[in-house]
Amino acid sequence: MIFATDAANNAARAYEHIEVRPLAGALGAEVSGTGGGALDVTALSDAAMDEVRQASVDHLVVFFRDQALDLDSFSAFADRWGPYGDDPFVDGLDSHPQVVKVVKEADEKVPLVFGGAWHSDWSFQEAPPAFTILYGHDVPDHGGDTLWANLYLAAQHLSPGLRATLAGLRAVHSPQKAYGAQATHNELVENMSIRYGEDAHLRRAQPILRQHPDSGRTALFVNWGYTESIEGWWPDESSALLDHLFEVSQHPAYTCRFRWQPGSIAVWDNRCTLHNPIADYAGQRREMWRITIQGEEPIPATGS
Repeated sequence: MIFATDAANNAARAYEHIEVRPLAGALGAEVSGTGGGALDVTALSDAAMDEVRQASVDHLVVFFRDQALDLDSFSAFADRWGPYGDDPFVDGLDSHPQVVKVVKEADEKVPLVFGGAWHSDWSFQEAPPAFTILYGHDVPDHGGDTLWANLYLAAQHLSPGLRATLAGLRAVHSPQKAYGAQATHNELVENMSIRYGEDAHLRRAQPILRQHPDSGRTALFVNWGYTESIEGWWPDESSALLDHLFEVSQHPAYTCRFRWQPGSIAVWDNRCTLHNPIADYAGQRREMWRITIQGEEPIPATGS
């Protein structure tokens, strides 16, 4: 089985107000000002913001360096991406309910991190988030990178026969594994309060092949964190196929890796990516601010 893509897949177009530098062959790009200069996300013109939005469609996840944000300016930047999403199982800040503080203190005993598995945010919701925006408020001097995967490439990788089989099929997504009564996030993530057990029995079937509303492209919409079965299939049939789809979607050839620095921002599209934060910085503190942006009910892909 060959896993590969080429640089043309993630090539950058020319812009008037921003400069885009691709991060990997599969996806991801850093956005700066023209000529590679600094870009202040709090002062983007409407024209520049339109170009940033286009870059997000092209590259699936976009990154900004050297920002100096407080909670108000971070929220104001997020406002330009759309209405806030609904974040179950975790609470926002009292002062800014839309902001979830993702924190791991240096003295925590367990090295695991919040969200530390390949997933698309809240894919079990009726209208999962379109975007997630993450700001590096306090990051380790090394470690704590995040990986993203391109679900367009995962869909393209599948044989025509398998794509035909998947067309019209739905997979059941559930928070049970991560937030059900048997989950132990509050023991493993020591400085975040997780409301596990509440409403984790809810399940929703989503199209396995999903059409992106902006690009029109087809993405593979399953993930290890929340997808538990294929609707109408026996468990052994379902698990065998899902394991294969997970392997394809997480393959290194279809990923990029971002090294965080203080003041970095990542904005990713949950409709066509997976992400996975790496737990390799035990003994160092990491605090991120996170906002999700409301999406739409997934659209089943109609073409091959």
